[in-house]
Amino acid sequence: MYAGAGALSGTPLATRPAFRGVLGRNDTDGSNRSRQPMRPPTRTAKCDAVKEPQASDSDTQDGEPKHWDLGVSKPSSRLMVNGQDLPAFEDVSTAHFRIRNGVVRTPLVRSRQLSSVTGMNIFLKHEWQQATGSFKERGARNALLALDDEQRKRGVVAASAGNHALALAYHGAELGIPVTVLMPSIAPLTKITKCRALGANVILEGDSIADAAIAAQKFVTEQGMKYINGFDDFNIIAGAGSVGLEILEDAPNIDAIIIPVGGGGLIAGISLAVKTINPDVQIIGVEPSRCASMAAAMEAGEVVKVVMPGPTLADGLAVPTVGPRSFEVCRNRVDKLVTVSEKDISVALLRLVELEKLIQEGAGAAGIAAVLAGKFPELKDKNVAVLLCGGNIDTSTLGNVLERGLVNDSRLIRFSVVVPDRPGGIAGLCATIAVVGASIKQINHERAWLENDSHSVQVDVTCELTGPEMAERLYQALSEQYPVDFTRPKSVLSGERASKQGEALGGVVISPPSVPLSSRPSVSAVASVPPPKPGQLPAPILYDYDTIVNNVKPSAALVAAVEDAFGSLANGKVDVPMPMHIGIAETANAGPGDCHIKGGYIEGAPTWTVKLANVSFYKNVEKGLPAGSGVFVVCDAANGAPKAILHENRYLTDLRTGAAGAVAVKHLAVKGAKSVAFIGTGVIAEAMARSTATVYGFTEAFAYSRNTSKAQIFCDKMSTELGYSFNACATAEEAVRAADVVFTQTPGGEWVLEEGWLKPHALIVCSGSDQPTKNEIPPNVLKKAMVVTDITAQCARVGEVRSAIAAGVMTEKDVHAELGQIISGQIKGRKGKELIVCDLTGTGAQDAAIGSYVMNVLD
Repeated sequence: MYAGAGALSGTPLATRPAFRGVLGRNDTDGSNRSRQPMRPPTRTAKCDAVKEPQASDSDTQDGEPKHWDLGVSKPSSRLMVNGQDLPAFEDVSTAHFRIRNGVVRTPLVRSRQLSSVTGMNIFLKHEWQQATGSFKERGARNALLALDDEQRKRGVVAASAGNHALALAYHGAELGIPVTVLMPSIAPLTKITKCRALGANVILEGDSIADAAIAAQKFVTEQGMKYINGFDDFNIIAGAGSVGLEILEDAPNIDAIIIPVGGGGLIAGISLAVKTINPDVQIIGVEPSRCASMAAAMEAGEVVKVVMPGPTLADGLAVPTVGPRSFEVCRNRVDKLVTVSEKDISVALLRLVELEKLIQEGAGAAGIAAVLAGKFPELKDKNVAVLLCGGNIDTSTLGNVLERGLVNDSRLIRFSVVVPDRPGGIAGLCATIAVVGASIKQINHERAWLENDSHSVQVDVTCELTGPEMAERLYQALSEQYPVDFTRPKSVLSGERASKQGEALGGVVISPPSVPLSSRPSVSAVASVPPPKPGQLPAPILYDYDTIVNNVKPSAALVAAVEDAFGSLANGKVDVPMPMHIGIAETANAGPGDCHIKGGYIEGAPTWTVKLANVSFYKNVEKGLPAGSGVFVVCDAANGAPKAILHENRYLTDLRTGAAGAVAVKHLAVKGAKSVAFIGTGVIAEAMARSTATVYGFTEAFAYSRNTSKAQIFCDKMSTELGYSFNACATAEEAVRAADVVFTQTPGGEWVLEEGWLKPHALIVCSGSDQPTKNEIPPNVLKKAMVVTDITAQCARVGEVRSAIAAGVMTEKDVHAELGQIISGQIKGRKGKELIVCDLTGTGAQDAAIGSYVMNVLD
């Protein structure tokens, strides 16, 4: 982040000329000329400030003129600042009139609940009520209506990860204007699906908005499309300004307007409109603390790029560089900028659900987050409008965010207690919790972690509370009867018995009841381990399965991490030993089973990873348990100390396998590939489908499983989740013949396809197993195909390459390349429309990559 940005948070902006004048002029000579509509010196044409646009003689469409005589000067005579032609008030007024029949005039409603909580008179502007769920429709419709006939025919192109794309797609369809949207791989799957459903031509390109924007330029140069920037386009800013006009119409006595800030288009338009009509209204912007790009620009006096330390819940505001045009409009009009933390945003989303029965996305709730966080004490008893500017949030994300909001609000806690291991021991604990009034959400007891006490059991409890006061009462009640730890993660509480006075328990000091809750470490789902004693390295944190699953999902960032690991491997920057297997012989006390050990270190990374995958413990199945488990151990590369234990390995292995498959598709699929087949429909198939969808846009999928009901369940699930058609096939042949890309993920040694079924240009991604018996692909297919591996030496031992070598149809030297060599540009991959087989057996580089990625997410 820009170094100076933090100094601006919560403070007025640097001294600048006072804003005066109805048309945005700065009077500095002290004379009272505020009622005179003065023009900037560079403006030459005479025009009326609020003159409504006149329709031309051309036909109308949807009740709105195709052409507009704007009643303003031509662009060549507009105010130019730093190379940017800036909109004026009449442009906002024109836009307001132009779009009036095509967008919702959203209500401005006083909130009794939030007014009572904050001490302000809070008015909520409900921009989420637009058809596509955000304010973006105003600018999008205005920009589309401003096109001439020729431009309407050619269409428009934009780069967007969500709301701007939806707005353009919706209004483009209404107005009959072709819309092409380039979306980065980070775009939410639901928004990709909705854009396609609205008729837009959606193309997934790159890993960021910047990548997508660069790719969009070819549509401008080659097809003559009009590029519409989502926050810095002239007409986008003018359209957004209509929000400000509506606020002043509905609440003429408003004292301040609080506006979420991303690229700057919304606050630029509103500030232009509002300051022109009433310069005394405060314009306040709110940015996520992880991306305070407008504050950085104000501090520097010019647009600068900030470095984000990590993703933010307000992903719609995550714009590292604000728009130059928006910045120039805001420079002398925005009164204050503040930032909000991830905690502030999660609590705000929770409050909106509870108090207003409203669902917002993180960006939409940023203004309320700042209000609830006490950022504006000067606005007490003032009339304050707060924008709720977007309600597009994935259901799964909403659930996670609300749960985190409960944690941040001290209403959901997890703690560990040691109770006697005898009948009624846990019942007594539950009774104590019930007396306090807390509600148990989850409870689990473990014996193995109590090394020094064979007569006790550790109980890990998740409770829902009413707030910090109840947490204090609960702590006091429990600590009077049991050793209890409110500050440490699950499964690390020592088993030593402790006295009621709170004596040391295995090195963890239990805070006495007299210590107020506010002075103890904050209660959270996963807390940090206390600092080590002198001469000791810190103990690792155990992240349980639920924590991993709820926080680590398939994403473009994970695919990129695995992709980088492959490239580093090809460049000799990864230390990856060959896998090791430990056989567990069947005896009265053990087995049968098998332990697979993999790992690796990527040069320069802060961590390295070892994976212990315990499989084939088939006696477990008889007891209703999984046939194995395991962990990833992530170690600190600076001192060698185990940093974390990630439970359990199967979920993370599937994630990194899916990411590897996505990398293979990204680099090896034939250009324009549209269809994909899945032979096998288990968890690996799901991982492949989800991960690939973050970087590549298939339009149709086919799936085969010997269990037809399982195949249908897979197809129904993936169709709903990913937004394109999945079809269950009666035979593997039917699925393979239809596909440009084929994923095989069966664990056995039986061929799953035949050469004659394959399209000549097909890509086969094999990822079923790293067992020596793996053999899904007939040797003659590998003989014909260009063969790519994740790591050739390993594939020659346990992969599809091994079976082809054993059949005598190829040698290791016949392998075209390792995937990392193609990624790094050392060897060219696909040359045309040839058949390609990519053999993935899983490498320690992938394990190292996901270990580091998970730690970044959880930290």
